[in-house]
Amino acid sequence: MKKLLTFSASALLAFALLFGGAMILSNPAQAHAAEEGQAEQKEESDDQAKEETSDEKDKEVYRFVAQPGDTYTQMARKAVQIYGIENEVNLSEAQIIAAETNLTVNAGSPSLTVGQVVEINRSDVKTQATAASELSESEQAAWEAYNVGVDFNTNSVGEEQ
Repeated sequence: MKKLLTFSASALLAFALLFGGAMILSNPAQAHAAEEGQAEQKEESDDQAKEETSDEKDKEVYRFVAQPGDTYTQMARKAVQIYGIENEVNLSEAQIIAAETNLTVNAGSPSLTVGQVVEINRSDVKTQATAASELSESEQAAWEAYNVGVDFNTNSVGEEQ
């Protein structure tokens, strides 16, 4: 009796799969709807992947939009300051000047136009902040000479107004 029930259940399952699949295939409207549903799911998946890629990129760079009067050096300064806050790295003004100068020189000391998007790699900022934190006292004293007249308030630098 068990064998008959097992065989009957297997036959019923095979029958359902065979004819259920044939019904879907024989109804073009249902097949088309199923394909559209799969396409929508793929698009949603692709959109999520793009958002995740964009989010990952946002995590890799500091992004600023140049405003009238902004310079790349100021944006580099702001990136160094943000890095210090986010990572609890306390740099002196001389160390910040050293890090921002190296970032600016390494970027080719670019001039900016209003509205230009500037992206500074977080890894570059980390490298320069780490190097600046390791400056000797005499090296820091040399960088102190460049502090005169520097505005370390970067609240509005690179921020759309």
